[in-house]
Amino acid sequence: MSSLIQNSVQDWLPHTWPVFFARHGNLTQTQQAAIPSILSGQNTLLIAPTATGKTEAVIAPLLERHLLGTSETLGETLPRESALCILYICPTRALVRDLYERLLAPLTELGISFMMKSGDSGPVPVQRPPMVLLTTPESLDSLLTRAPRLFGSVRAIVLDEIHLFDATPRGDHLRCLLKRIDSIRAYRLQELGHKELVHKVVLPLHRVALSATVSNPTALADRYLADPEQIEPIAIVEVPGNRQMVGGLQPMSDLDDLITVLNLQMVGQSQMRKTLIFCNARHEVEQIAAYLREHLPFEASVFVHYSNLDPALRREVEDGLAQASTAICVCTSTLELGIDIGSIDMVVLIGPPPSPAAFVQRIGRAGRRRRTAHVIGMARTPLEEIHFKALFHLTEATTQSTDPAIEPFVNSDINLQPTHTFYLSVLVQQIFSILKQSPTGGIRLADLRRVTPDLVDDQTLRDLFNHLASTRYLKLGRPGEWRAGPLLAELVDAHEIYSNIGSAAQPIVVVDAYTGRPIAQTERMRAPGDILFIGGRSMEVVWCAHYRLGVRVQKAGKRRSAMADADGRVRARRAPFAVSLAVSQKVATLLGFSAGQIALLQAEEEIWFFHFWGDVYGELLTQLLRAYLTAHLTPGHGDEYRDEVASVTRPNEHCIQLTEATMQFTMQLPVWDARTVRHQLDKLLPRLEPFLELGRFHTLLPPHLAKQVIVEQVDLSRFEQLYRAATIIKPTRDQRMHLLQLLQ
Repeated sequence: MSSLIQNSVQDWLPHTWPVFFARHGNLTQTQQAAIPSILSGQNTLLIAPTATGKTEAVIAPLLERHLLGTSETLGETLPRESALCILYICPTRALVRDLYERLLAPLTELGISFMMKSGDSGPVPVQRPPMVLLTTPESLDSLLTRAPRLFGSVRAIVLDEIHLFDATPRGDHLRCLLKRIDSIRAYRLQELGHKELVHKVVLPLHRVALSATVSNPTALADRYLADPEQIEPIAIVEVPGNRQMVGGLQPMSDLDDLITVLNLQMVGQSQMRKTLIFCNARHEVEQIAAYLREHLPFEASVFVHYSNLDPALRREVEDGLAQASTAICVCTSTLELGIDIGSIDMVVLIGPPPSPAAFVQRIGRAGRRRRTAHVIGMARTPLEEIHFKALFHLTEATTQSTDPAIEPFVNSDINLQPTHTFYLSVLVQQIFSILKQSPTGGIRLADLRRVTPDLVDDQTLRDLFNHLASTRYLKLGRPGEWRAGPLLAELVDAHEIYSNIGSAAQPIVVVDAYTGRPIAQTERMRAPGDILFIGGRSMEVVWCAHYRLGVRVQKAGKRRSAMADADGRVRARRAPFAVSLAVSQKVATLLGFSAGQIALLQAEEEIWFFHFWGDVYGELLTQLLRAYLTAHLTPGHGDEYRDEVASVTRPNEHCIQLTEATMQFTMQLPVWDARTVRHQLDKLLPRLEPFLELGRFHTLLPPHLAKQVIVEQVDLSRFEQLYRAATIIKPTRDQRMHLLQLLQ
């Protein structure tokens, strides 16, 4: 049956089969599953493992349908020459560059003009644009303001690694950009007088999204691929993975443990010659790379890769890693994606990644074209160890695990996945971008309405405009119109209006002290003589100027002194991300607790509540208990007693610590009171903001809308489910031992 499918698909790809698939002789399972729906014009969500040919499964049928076909109607509506037809959107500049290098040769052979546009590349020629363009959302936004007519001819859009966008400000930014392109296309085609043709042939826009992992495919497809003009239902194509994970968990007390693991893998039968070491923070990357260069017992190139490095240096690392025969690259999330860095034999994770999606991406880099992925998770504490196990179970990656199978919560009505609405801060950014695009220099409510989801009402949009006018980012123009104010002009001049990621602060650029070559970025200024670790090397600050630091490689004697300070100890700081409810609940199941159970642990004069609700809900529960104890358990007593009784702290994301004086109430939670919960949440909002990704322009929202966004992200209805379902129990002897380990 599969051979029949392959033969028919091959017949459907007369132009692209020779350049994309002929040298392989067959199609992968992913390509067989995805090509028919895309070729037929269906909006498609493709979910498949890494290294299974997703890019070719998408680009080949899109080229056949929209650029290489023989449909006279399509050719008559949008001429092939000098028209942008396919837009391919990636989450990072590095992935844009990597895909460009992969696709340039086959597209050139097919006679299709092709370009990339990112912050690292040159401009797109408006008069003679490419037929296929690779870009990022931020560069796409910039292009929309400068050359909106360029997008009037677009027929298809590809959203690569869509899970990295979804439920974030960048994802909502992308949704707005899709609406803007729809408006431009409709206006342009009406201008050409092809109204009947527009409705029947060119519209709707053909949308395709790709991912290696999606928790809720239907909801994601509705957010990015749904179109009221599309008659065909959205095709969701899921291809299961067939690779096995081998390796496991290793304890890590210092960096010598990492050296031991790398050495064993190098000299053993496995011969792991290329290794990626993922860290969760840049300071860990620099410390580990510097230590490896000094102590590695075998010859290997040691590279460093993270976002703050200058783009040219990152490209050198990627090229060097791809060409090296024996190499180790220490990196952050920047190498999670499918950037071509050659064949990676093993992945090492220093601490658990922030989410199951990140975990899947990272382990997927190992042995991408093999049936096994060699992965080692290095846990610095018992808490990190249990987090690793939770991630293995959540992603079903432990196909060779010897741990007993543990069933998920039974009969639980609690939704472990957050409900996403819309980040209003993105609309602030879109107001600024649309103003830059406007030929009249003005924006009206209807202009913003066209890019805004229906769930946001017009009064919210008016509040946004009025607040931005009162803060001098906008000013009133003609009746019903707003124009750029003095503060917005500063942002436009600094090219700071196209992105919804990062902070608004001006970064400090680190340059070579003698050549001026950019090396990296940092968040704070340093003084001459200060030492920085950049790219795994010790750098000394030579001079500092306005937003610039000049550095040089540290002299050998000083470098040895600095390395003496890097004693190999890896301090497990608090994770630089919020642990989710889903991960925390999986930890509970691994410890043998059932749905809704809170474990009460008492030792000496301390009491711990192990709720397993994650960071955000753990913080809210802490605040509620503190308020309850203050109000109900201390009447008639002095401040000292009240402070002692109301002492409620949060040692980690899974538990709360109380004093013995609270024992009289600890066998059940206080009665649910919605007004009290909302009141305490309002007081807690500033402390919750760091746990939530709210977008670069969140601080420019009117205060009541800023509060509304945070409350929506917290999702009180889900918290209420957890709270009402909670039952407090005392752990078994074995459970008690494991819980105490999590406090170490």
